Amino acid sequence: MAVAKWDDSYKTGHPEVDAQHQHLFQMVNDLHDAIISGKNKEILTPTLQKLAQYTVEHFRTEEGLMVKVAYPELRGHKRKHEDLIKQVKELVQKYQTGQVVLTITLSNFLADWLRHHIKEDDLALVKYCQAHPIGPAVKSAKLGV
Repeated sequence: MAVAKWDDSYKTGHPEVDAQHQHLFQMVNDLHDAIISGKNKEILTPTLQKLAQYTVEHFRTEEGLMVKVAYPELRGHKRKHEDLIKQVKELVQKYQTGQVVLTITLSNFLADWLRHHIKEDDLALVKYCQAHPIGPAVKSAKLGV
């Protein structure tokens, strides 16, 4: 059962970002299915860890784009990334030590965060990238200024 359903409203128009977003949707759904199925720690732990690692990789892609175009909202956008990474790392640690149990509340939270972040932050980033294909710092460096 999909908790995060991809549709064209999430397309940013940036092929790499869109492919990564689609993969994140699938990974959130895989985690959700594992939780609903009552999978044990041997399945849930690596599923959650893979999701966390892929999220970090995806955020690096986005942050690289932000630097490349001198995105003015880089700090705020990056802070949102850092906050989610911190929350997920804490959750993984607490789950591994038995301090928390994974429930569908987690997969719903991740799906909501992903949907909101794409619609609000990532679409704004890609629109900025399209309007500013080369940021001032990159342009100056290319012109030798």
